[in-house]
Amino acid sequence: MYRSLPLKDIQITDPFFTARIETARKVTIPYMWETLNDRVPGVAPSHCIENFRIAAGLQEGEFHGFWFQDTDLWKWIEGVAYSLATHPDADLEKTVDEAIDLAGKAQQEDGYLDTYYIVKGIDKRFTNLRDHHEMYVAGHMFEAAAAYYEATGKRKLLDMACRVADCFDANFGPEEEKLHGYPGHEEIEVGLAKLYRVTGEEKYIRLAKYFLDVRGQQPHYYDQEAAKRGETQIAWSHLRYPQKPYTYYQAHVPVREQKEANGHAVRQLYLLSGMADVGSMAGDSTLVEAADTVFDNIIHKQMYITGGVGSTHEGEAFSFDYDLPPERCYTETCASIALAMTASRLNRIAPNGRYGDTVERTLYNGILSGVSLDGTKYFYINPLEVWPDRCVRRQDMHVDPERMGWFGCACCPPNVLRTLTGLGNYIYAADEESLLVDQYIASKVDTEAAGQKIAFTMEANFPWDGKVRMTMNSAASFRLMLRKPWWAKTWSLTLNGELVEASLANGYLTLESAFAAGDVIELDLPMEVRFMNATLRSPNYVGKTALMRGPVVYCLEEKDNGGELWNLSVKAVEAEASHREDLLGGVTTITCQGLRQEGEGDLYNEDAYAEKAQQLTFVPYYAWGNRGRGEMAVWVRKA
Repeated sequence: MYRSLPLKDIQITDPFFTARIETARKVTIPYMWETLNDRVPGVAPSHCIENFRIAAGLQEGEFHGFWFQDTDLWKWIEGVAYSLATHPDADLEKTVDEAIDLAGKAQQEDGYLDTYYIVKGIDKRFTNLRDHHEMYVAGHMFEAAAAYYEATGKRKLLDMACRVADCFDANFGPEEEKLHGYPGHEEIEVGLAKLYRVTGEEKYIRLAKYFLDVRGQQPHYYDQEAAKRGETQIAWSHLRYPQKPYTYYQAHVPVREQKEANGHAVRQLYLLSGMADVGSMAGDSTLVEAADTVFDNIIHKQMYITGGVGSTHEGEAFSFDYDLPPERCYTETCASIALAMTASRLNRIAPNGRYGDTVERTLYNGILSGVSLDGTKYFYINPLEVWPDRCVRRQDMHVDPERMGWFGCACCPPNVLRTLTGLGNYIYAADEESLLVDQYIASKVDTEAAGQKIAFTMEANFPWDGKVRMTMNSAASFRLMLRKPWWAKTWSLTLNGELVEASLANGYLTLESAFAAGDVIELDLPMEVRFMNATLRSPNYVGKTALMRGPVVYCLEEKDNGGELWNLSVKAVEAEASHREDLLGGVTTITCQGLRQEGEGDLYNEDAYAEKAQQLTFVPYYAWGNRGRGEMAVWVRKA
């Protein structure tokens, strides 16, 4: 079993990500805190902190927002904790401590803490696990508590989280007198696994495994609790999946019998993350194997080229294999983050390059697209094609043509925050003998790994350049495993300037050596423009191509190429990549020759449209929409 290196042991110096992490620290963290306190003009009120104050009895009022509004605070604290682990800040820590104190005032005598039910009626708790999100809220609290404890050593939030977990353990389990339910929105499994890792308390991992073991069993718990509530109407999820009730919740069959991704995309991937964590910690390989089976279905049949997942807005959900519409997809930012979470966890169990490839694809495309370059505006939905008029004038369209300052359902902004400030979790991992390098993000490392002290500096300029240089700052003997990205057709590996033969297995180049201080390992992964095709099983992309260079997906924007992008086609022959520091915070663009169809005629006619040569400019997909409203397209017709 591999473990990610502690965040405090990693200093990220990456020219690409450092700016984004600094923006997250200096802009996004204070901006979100002001937003949670409803102090940002022109932005939808959060009511998050207000709800805690009402629940704590510090002010009068009604609960506002979604029943999972508390998670905005918990994810913000988790993101702050990762930042504090690498960049201590006494004032910021004081703000977090005050927020924790406030939440502590709302916590009930038996440990229960969920402002929705505390304000709306504590007697109704645990009566609607299917639709309300008590366990989802708790899971995010557990993650925040573990992260804050590891960053600061302070136990107050951790102790509060353990009291919440103890409350769930007292009310749920196989015992006859307990409730036999499980969450409608998975997340508590991941949180309980983190509590177990930090505290060593066995009952937490047992409870997490129980929630997974009973999920989807018959008689169906959701039917039983609905009957107790006196419900007679058909559940919404049954209308959507009439042949497989509760598919939306991944509760249509037991988890070990599920073979493909179904239902709400974020729930599905939090479930897989939990199955990976709990399966590995509890020694249940059947959970890990089942998670890997569904993950494999996603990356080969239900994932967009950007690492986005969830192809339909109805239920923010997976639809079916190869149904990947570019303009109507949902591809929620949270879903890409959850995909990276799942991939990283599976990789820690049995390293394979396809997991790191998936993390890389989502990081440089589907996740970063969710936040503006200035760190204050967000996409909830990340489409692959945008025609602004269609977005705003068709009633059935759900795509925003511009990033927003906040959302009523604001799960994505703090999720992006915790991903960026916790980026070190995805770069390295180690076991007793090996050190994995999963992402080529420049950084300095000084840690205990593979049974010894290991210190080195990794220099890289991803995603624009494929040259990686590792300089050992201490002598150490271990197995070095470097992921060979899927897009690298060729590579070379040298040790102190001498070519070395490294075995390639499961997507990793492996070098076993007793390294001396000063040794230099260099990996060269040439980047070239690739004209990508999609499977012929997906009707949306026949006759089209998408451009990639290294891990980055590119797109056309109206700003560079004029309007009516659908009339453009690209000559998929030659392309030129050039770096521009003056554009979009510094990006490598791609230019190539294309054609534009032109002509006037009736709505329907027999005319032959003229074709005019036009140079096309492609920019990284993650950066689109930072220059005002306009059309965008990832997939372009081939000339």
